[in-house]
Formats: sequence, structure tokens, C-alpha cells
Amino acid sequence: MHSTTNAYASEPAVPLLAHSLLQHDVATAEDPPNTESAPTNPSLSNPDWNLEHDIRNGVEYPPMGIFGPGTVIGFSFMRNDSKEGDDLDHIGQIPRYLLAARLRQSAQCPNTNPSAFIIYPAHFDAFSPEKLLESLLSASQSPTLSRSDAISRLDSVQLIPVFDFSAASQALHQIEDSLSLQQPDQNVTLIIAGLDSLTEGVIRASNAVRGAAVLTSVMRTLTQLSRTHSMHLSIVLVNTGGLGQLAPSYNPRPSTDDSQHHPAADDAKTLDHGIDTHLLLSVVRGQACVVEVIKDRVGDGVGKWRTNLLFNES
Repeated sequence: MHSTTNAYASEPAVPLLAHSLLQHDVATAEDPPNTESAPTNPSLSNPDWNLEHDIRNGVEYPPMGIFGPGTVIGFSFMRNDSKEGDDLDHIGQIPRYLLAARLRQSAQCPNTNPSAFIIYPAHFDAFSPEKLLESLLSASQSPTLSRSDAISRLDSVQLIPVFDFSAASQALHQIEDSLSLQQPDQNVTLIIAGLDSLTEGVIRASNAVRGAAVLTSVMRTLTQLSRTHSMHLSIVLVNTGGLGQLAPSYNPRPSTDDSQHHPAADDAKTLDHGIDTHLLLSVVRGQACVVEVIKDRVGDGVGKWRTNLLFNES
């Protein structure tokens, strides 16, 4: 029965708040203002809906708002008809923006401990040295840095490319040991990209139960780290698999029971359970990229949104 269909295996509902506000904003910009008859929209007049404020606070020291330390933040994108490469490019923009801004404001005093760790699939280039350097040199951010200064800041970022889930898990445990040796007042950013896609590899090599088990273990480790180092550690997950319609590669065994669990759906559910604040990127009418908070169990950020134009790094 359709009522028992797993929600994580179906197309997500239209993000009403972000889309409707964006379309309303565009429409009002094209129409002449009518102060007598036009109804006021309380969401538009209230600045609390604007995610930009949290982003600005998230790059300060210490970070505040939904991007503050002590929580696990997740970024996902909604699958659409655009090219997959476009989705993967969008999903890395905000985390890269936040990281670059924090590196800009970090002290230049010599420090042998990394200020950021990035675990990512070897084929995923959103956090490549070239793109990180480009973000640091972006004219849209201040203070501006010379190329030599930017490269110097990147020296404190430890990049860890991995080829499978086992390598990612091992890298995480090494970072866990490293964090125990960090100075108490040093702010650290931990970014893990493609954890969902790496889990799919475990499922293909073994089975869905094994995939769920290893993913649950890693998510518990991340939760423990975020609580143990709640004053200075920011954890960001960048999911590269996308939400919504299942990928064509998944062809589960035929079943007359619509409640049959799909591997990708179980992965999404396990990830979501371990994420404190979840942000979804989607494309409106094939044009504007919108980022919206769809889950925030530690604050009141649900429904905040912003067009992704703010994060243009060119």
C-alpha cells in the first residue's frame, strides 16, 4: 500500500517555504509596488527567515547560529533533471565558503596542529586544493589575502582522500586521536564528504545490513566527537548521493510489498538520524539554487533559506 511506502525512498515533498517565498519575491520585484492593496508577507518582513545571518555568524570566532560548534551539520541536494556534476558543484559551495572564511580569520601564528580535516572520495573535487585556494582568494570575502598568505592558510588543512568506506572510517579514528591532543581553545572544522556514496559501496560488496551497521557506527562516533569537543569542533557532512528519486543503479528485488526497504533509503534514514541540522539544496525552475534548513533539532532554524547566489566564488 502506498501509505506504508518508505518516505526516504520516495520523491521529497516540494519545499514549500523556500520555493514559494522565492517565487513571490521574484513576482513582486517585477510588478509595480502597490502599498494600498498588496498584502504584507510576515515571513518576508521578518529577517529571521534569512539563512544569510546564520552564515555570517558561522564564519565568526567563535561560530554561532546553526553553523556553530557542537553539532553535526549535513548538506544534501535534491536530485533534478540537471547534470549530476552541477549538483555536486553546488553541494560543496557553502561548506567551502564557511571553511575559507574561518581560515581567513584564523590566527597566523605557527601551529603544528591542523585547523581543518577533510575526508572525501578521491574522485570528488569539491575540496581539491585548487578550489580551496580559489575560495581563499575570492574577492567576495574579506580580508583579502595574497596568494602566498592563502597557501600558508591551506597548510593547516589536512586533506584525506579515500577510496572506500573502510579508509574513511580509519581516517576518522585517526582524527579522533588527533583532536584529543589539540589545544582546548583551537577551533577545528571537520568535513566528511561522500559518506553516503561510500556506504553504497559497502552495500554492493556485502549487503544492506552491513552497510547500515558501519554507517551507524561512524555516525555515533561523529555524535560523540561533537559533544566531547562541543566548544570548538564544527562537523560538516556533505552528502554526494542526493535525495529524492532513487538512482537507476538501484534495482531491488521485485516485491509485492511496497514497504520493501531500499538500500539508499536506509542510508538516508541512518544519516538523517545522526545529523543535528540538515540543509537541502534544490534548483527552482532550473535556475535559482536554493538552500533551506529542513531539520534543526537543537534550535529553531527549520525553514530558514537563502538563494545560493551569495556563495558565488567568482
